[in-house]
Amino acid sequence: MAKSDAPEQKTVSKSAYRQPVTPEGLKAIEAGTLTWLDDEMYNNLNTGVLEQYLEEKNLEESFEVSHWNTPKVLIGIGIGAVFSGVTAYIGLKLGLAISAAWYIAYLLGMALKWSPSEVNIATSATTGATHASTGFIFTFPAIFLLASQPAYALADGPLVTLEDGEAFTLAFIGIVASMFAGFLGVMYFIIFRRVWLVEDPLPLPGFEATLKMLDISSDVSTGAVEHARDSLKTIGLWTVVTMVGLFLVEYPLIWANDRKVALLDYIAESLHYGDVGLATFYSNGKIHQPSGTADGISLGYTHWSEETAWNPFSYTYIGVALTPSMFAIGWFMKARVAFLVNLGTLVGWLFLVPLAVGLNVPVYEAQLGASVPVQDYHATMNAFNPVKYPSSTGAAQMVIFAKTVRTIAIGAIVGGGMFGLAKMWRTFANIFTDIGSAFKGDGSQEYM
Repeated sequence: MAKSDAPEQKTVSKSAYRQPVTPEGLKAIEAGTLTWLDDEMYNNLNTGVLEQYLEEKNLEESFEVSHWNTPKVLIGIGIGAVFSGVTAYIGLKLGLAISAAWYIAYLLGMALKWSPSEVNIATSATTGATHASTGFIFTFPAIFLLASQPAYALADGPLVTLEDGEAFTLAFIGIVASMFAGFLGVMYFIIFRRVWLVEDPLPLPGFEATLKMLDISSDVSTGAVEHARDSLKTIGLWTVVTMVGLFLVEYPLIWANDRKVALLDYIAESLHYGDVGLATFYSNGKIHQPSGTADGISLGYTHWSEETAWNPFSYTYIGVALTPSMFAIGWFMKARVAFLVNLGTLVGWLFLVPLAVGLNVPVYEAQLGASVPVQDYHATMNAFNPVKYPSSTGAAQMVIFAKTVRTIAIGAIVGGGMFGLAKMWRTFANIFTDIGSAFKGDGSQEYM
């Protein structure tokens, strides 16, 4: 057979995130017996085969299984609105907009014995209401930081000046902008849904937790009460343990000497002998590298000076925050994906920051209108304004991170995102072709 006559061979598309399908799952898919919340559904997440199968199954059966219920949706929206403050707190603290609103909605749905589809619709409304504040909490506080924090001031004063009443005007603009951003997010997800959920499924760390809660609600509604009760006991136990732990770690229970500190911080500061104490390794909810103490109080970071230039910890910062949410997300990510997510952190703090401090890289200080070598930064700022900068030494690694490495990280994120979009240009071309066909009405089919 001539080479030109050889049949065209099709290759299976590869994905960095796709997992291999299990033999049992493949058999169930071929037989059409695999359904939502089966064990094999969990075993075959992110395989591509499962997502394609469920996509076709949804087109055929979803309107029979799921039914809109306005009162239950309004209940979900109400829960989300109440918990939007929790989302704001966690978003500002961790940089991730997550909250317990969907968990409360699930528990309410199970208590009222809603079906899994009803619970799913209601919690979707809860999640939407909760995350409507996401755009607001990541932009509006930045305006106040630019207006009030010396770290963001220019040589001639703050970058932003807020007059009386302007804060409320900006808040209204931010709320309206967040609402429009939410609509745009939904529209874009409708367009790219099939790409990122079916054709090239991306791992969603919190999605498995959502599926587990749906599984429990299915047990409740179908009468498998014992199994649901055991699952809820486990979830409830760890919820209580987490709440108590965070209360001790973060809430300022001790008010003494004009300071408000959490109980664990107070214990760590009390256990010291001279300048050696437990607070050198623990402070503000973080287990970190030796930082030194002053009167038992942790310095937070290892300061750089001529005398401590030999100390490798004065060139970087290594620590672990006691944050259950991040541990839980890492658990769902598994080791490989979690490592890839943290790779930027490892490169930044173990390579870029120590290198920049060691080379004494200049950093630009807007208050001076000039660049200052990072090792001389605190001494220079102390001479410039001894009231705001009382110490001539400080954490050079934190300065270089805030003023240089963080900018590099932002550029890397934007560059990586643009490169990823460029790689998907064929996919986007097909999507917009389909959108054009939909507007023309070519070959449309209605599912009733």
